Amino acid sequence: MSMRIGAIILYSHSGDRRVLPFNKNGLNVITGDSKTGKSAIIDIIDYCLGRSYCNVAEGVIRRSVSWFGLEISKENDTVFVARKNPGPGTDTSAEIYVRRGAFDAPPSIEELQKNIIESELITLLTRFVGIAENEHRPLSGTRLPLQATIRHALFLCFQKQDEIDNRDRLFHRQGEQFIPQAIKDTFPYFLGAVDEEHFLRQHELDMAREALRALEQRIAQLKDQRNFDLNRIRRLINDGKRVGIIRQEFEPVASDLDAALGVLEAASRTELLTDRSIPDFGDTVERLRNEQSTLRQLLTQASDDIRAARILMSEQSAYTRESGEQRARLSSIGLFKAPDVPGDQCPVCASALSVPTPEARQIRAALEQIDAQLDAVEVEQPHLQKYIEELEKKRQSLEADLVEAQAALSKAIAEDERAKNMQDMLIERARIVGRISSFLDSVRPSDPEVDLTPQIDAARNRVVALEAAVNADDIAQRVDTYLNLISKQMSEYAQNLDLEHSGSALRFDIKKLTVVADTEDGPIPLNRMGSGENWVGYHVLTHLALHWWFRRRNRPVPGFVIFDQPSQAHYPAERDQDGRLDPLDDKDRHAVRALFGLMNAACAHIGNDFQIIILDHAHLDDDWFESAIVEEWRRGRFLVPPQWDTRHAAEGES
Repeated sequence: MSMRIGAIILYSHSGDRRVLPFNKNGLNVITGDSKTGKSAIIDIIDYCLGRSYCNVAEGVIRRSVSWFGLEISKENDTVFVARKNPGPGTDTSAEIYVRRGAFDAPPSIEELQKNIIESELITLLTRFVGIAENEHRPLSGTRLPLQATIRHALFLCFQKQDEIDNRDRLFHRQGEQFIPQAIKDTFPYFLGAVDEEHFLRQHELDMAREALRALEQRIAQLKDQRNFDLNRIRRLINDGKRVGIIRQEFEPVASDLDAALGVLEAASRTELLTDRSIPDFGDTVERLRNEQSTLRQLLTQASDDIRAARILMSEQSAYTRESGEQRARLSSIGLFKAPDVPGDQCPVCASALSVPTPEARQIRAALEQIDAQLDAVEVEQPHLQKYIEELEKKRQSLEADLVEAQAALSKAIAEDERAKNMQDMLIERARIVGRISSFLDSVRPSDPEVDLTPQIDAARNRVVALEAAVNADDIAQRVDTYLNLISKQMSEYAQNLDLEHSGSALRFDIKKLTVVADTEDGPIPLNRMGSGENWVGYHVLTHLALHWWFRRRNRPVPGFVIFDQPSQAHYPAERDQDGRLDPLDDKDRHAVRALFGLMNAACAHIGNDFQIIILDHAHLDDDWFESAIVEEWRRGRFLVPPQWDTRHAAEGES
C-alpha cells in the first residue's frame, strides 16, 4: 500500500476549518476559475510534507489562513500534519504539529501546538511512506553519499502549471540547483534496482572490507617488525658506544642481525644506578670559598696591624733621636753654678741681660722630663718589636693557610666538574637505554606470531563475494531493464494521445532526465519536440508510467501525482467559459478529452493504490469526469472561504 492524500484542512485566524477531502483511489478533479486557489494545492501539500519554505503565493490564502493541515494515510494508518502559515512577507515557520492515528475529525485550532521539528517531520514521513535505510554512493569522490527521503520522492509526484509544459525540465523542481543530480542519484532506489537487501549487503561489505584492512595492516606491521632498518641498529649501537654501555670494538653486520640485537638487548639491561653515589662537591666548593675569603680577611688584618706597628716603631725612633738631641743640648745646664739664676742675669758671669732667658730651673725641669720620656721609650721599644714579630708570624701562617685553602678549592672544583660530567653521562646513558628498549619493543613480537594468511584469504573471499552481490554493473543492468519496461508503458500510454512521435518507441533517459522518441531519423529528446501539447502529453504519460511501475513494484513513492493545468495547451485560462469545452474546436476538445481520458484509464490500470489529482479549468460532461470532481470553484466558491479574508470583509462593510 502507498501513501495517499486524504484531505487538506485549512484553519482561519478565528479557528474555522475548511476541509477539502480527496478520494484515496482514482481520479480527483478540482475544476474552477482562475485565482480560486487551485495552484496553491501543490504548495500547501509540499509545505506540509516537509518543505523548508512556504511557496504559497502572497494574497488571500497567506492573509486569511493561520494553519495549513494535511491528512495522509497508508493502509489503516493516518497521519495529520499541520504547519503554521508563516504569514505575509515571511518564508517559513517552525511551528509544526503532528498527530498519528484515526480520529473522527481534524484537531481544533486550539490543539495545534508545536510538537515536532522540521527534520524530525521529514524522518517521520520518510518512514511513513516506507523508505528504508538507503544510501547512494557516488562513484566519484566529489560528492557526498545521499540518502533518499520523502523529499526526493515528491519530485516525482508534483507537476505545477509552469512545469507540466516545460520541454527542458521533466520533474518537479528540476530547474533548481543540485535537484537534477539528487533525482538521478535516488532514482535507482525508487525504481527498485537497489532494494533494501542491497543496503544490508553494502553494510556487510563495508564491515568485511574493514576487517580485511585490519588484517592486512596487521600483516604489514609484522613484516615491518621483521624488516627493520639496519641503519637504525647501527645508530643505536654507536650511541651505546658513546655512553660506554656497548663495547667499542663491536660492529653490526647485515648477515648477523641476531648478534646485533643481542648486544642491544644486553645494553638495554645496563644497570644505571650503582652503589656509588655521585658526590655533591657543590657544598665543599662553597665551604672552601668561604674559608678562603675568611683567610684573606685575616691576612689583610694582620698586614694592616704590622704596618701600623712599624709606623709606630718608626715614629718612636724618631722621637727618641730628637729627644736625645734635645737632652744633649740641655745637658750643658750642669755647668751652671747657681741653680736658681734669674732669667735677666747671665748664669756664667752674673751680668745683666738685655734679653731675658729661661731660668735655669726651668731648663732643668725640661731636661728631667725628656730623660723620663726617653727612659719610657727605651723600655717600650723591645715590646713593640716583639709585637711586630708576632704579627709577622701570624701573617706567614695565614698565607700558608690561604695557599692550602686555594689548593683545596681548586681540587674541589675539579672534582665537582667530574661529578657533573658523570651525572650528565648517566642521564645520556638512561636516554640511550630507553631508545634501545623502545626499538627492541617495536621489533620484538608481544604475542606469539600467528599465521594470518588463512584469515586474510577468508576475509578477501568474503569481500569478493559481497562485491559481486552489490555489483554496480548489476544495478545498472536492472535500472536499464526497469526503464525499458517503463518506456514500453510510456509508448502504450502515448497511443491514447495524438502526440508527435507517439507512434515511435519512447524511452525515459535517466541521465538527461527527459523523454526521448527513437525515430528512424534518430533520437529526438523532448526539448526538440514542438508544441505545448507534446510537452504536456509527454510529461503526463511519463509520470503515469513511472507511477505504474512504482505501484507495480510496491516502491516507497507516495501513491499520488498532481497535475496543475494539464489542459493549458488547448484550453487556456482566458478561454475558460465555466469549464465547458464548447468554445474549443474539435481537435482541441478531442485532445483535452483524450488527455483526461488517459489519466482516468491510467488510474484504472494502475489500481486502487493510486490517486491522481487534477487542478484545471476544464469541466468535461462525461460521467466518469463528473464523478471524479471533488469540488468546483466557480461562482463564489474558492479554496479559502471569502468570509475568512479580513480585508474583503472590511471592504464589504465600507
